[in-house]
Parts: sequence; C-alpha cells; structure tokens
Amino acid sequence: MKKRLLTTLAVFAFALVFFLWSGCKDDCPPCGDAYKAIPQEMKDWALFEDGSWWVYRLAEDTTVFDTVRVSPNSKTFFRSNKWKCHDNNSISTQCSETITYGLKHSNIKYFPHHADTINGGFDEINLYFPHGGGVCMNYNNAAASGTSGRLFCLDPLIEGEFYGNFTLIDTFSSYIFNGIGVSKGFHSNIIKNYTPEPGSYRNVYWGMKIGLLRIEITHYSNGETKNWELINYEVKQ
Repeated sequence: MKKRLLTTLAVFAFALVFFLWSGCKDDCPPCGDAYKAIPQEMKDWALFEDGSWWVYRLAEDTTVFDTVRVSPNSKTFFRSNKWKCHDNNSISTQCSETITYGLKHSNIKYFPHHADTINGGFDEINLYFPHGGGVCMNYNNAAASGTSGRLFCLDPLIEGEFYGNFTLIDTFSSYIFNGIGVSKGFHSNIIKNYTPEPGSYRNVYWGMKIGLLRIEITHYSNGETKNWELINYEVKQ
C-alpha cells in the first residue's frame, strides 16, 4: 500500500512538473538568437541615467523655468519574449527589449501632477520594438490625458514618416541651439488634422546625447500654447 502511494505521488509530481514546464514553454517561448536588444544608437538618442537634468525656459516669459530630472529608480527593463508572463510588454514585439523611465517636472503650475499639488507631473519615455518593425521612442505625457506617441523610429530616420500621432518633419546635424552644440537632431510634430487638447505636446525638437531641445505644449490651466526651450543640462548615459 505504501509503495503504491509513493508511486502515485511520484507520477503526480512528474505530471505537475511536466504541466508547468509545458505551460511555460507554450506561454514563454525561448528567443535565443532571435532576441532583440535596444541598439546603442537608440540609447545614444534617448536613454539617460539617474542624475540627468535639464533646465527649460518659457519663450513667452523668460522669467519662468522648469527643471526636469530623470526620476530616481524609475527605469524598468522588460523582456517582451514572454507572452502572458509578468514581464511581457504589450507595446513591443515578441522576443524584444523594452526600456522605460520617468521624467519629473519642477514647475507645478505648467506641469501639474494629476493627484499631487506639491510635486510636478511626470513624463515617460519608452524605447521599444513596435509591431510593424523598427525601433522607436515614445514620449508620453503621463501626468494627464495629453498627447503621447512615437516621436521617431530608427532603421532609418525618414523625413515625412508617420509614427502614430507624430510625423518626422526634419532632421539636422552640426546645429547650435541656444549656445548648445547638437551633433544630430530631429523635429517631430503632431499630425496636421489633430486638434490639440489640454496637455498636448507638439513641435518637438530632440538632440542626440542631449534630449529634448524645444517643445510646444498646450497647457492645462488656460489652454494657451507655450514654448519651452533648453538653456542648460547635464546628462549621464
């Protein structure tokens, strides 16, 4: 009887292990050489570490400033190779890496937090491989319901390319912006037929190894469109 019980338990344990293994095999297929990591070029464009900061000045009132910092410990790495598993990221293709991190604003008036009257709001950056090809960057206004979407994609940068809510207007190199040297950059704008809502981001200028250079925003408080320009920065990559 004891022997039969042990045999039954052994069979049950084997069946359980096999079930879990096979389920994981089906839901979480190994990628091997097919796994795609975020390339260094995209990291040069838009991956910044803790300690990075940028100071922006309001073009319409040069006495108003906003300091943006990479939110400490906000960086998250997703391995989007595990369908139905905890680290899967739905915006990315299977067997690919997704990197996200937050940007915290200091100016509460123009960048309010949706549930906090003491601290400024947050933006979120996503670097990922979207369904459809390429490797792209999302710039999301995470504080409220403003515009978000892909600013640009590599492989390669194509002027006039439509990226969801944004269109790549222009690329430039060896450019001086407010005394800041930009080796490579681009200008991305909201699609023409889109009606800006409060919080919408548009006319985004971005520099490689620098980040956001200039942005036009429809603000929450009064619906006016304002332009913010980079005047100082320190980045860590």
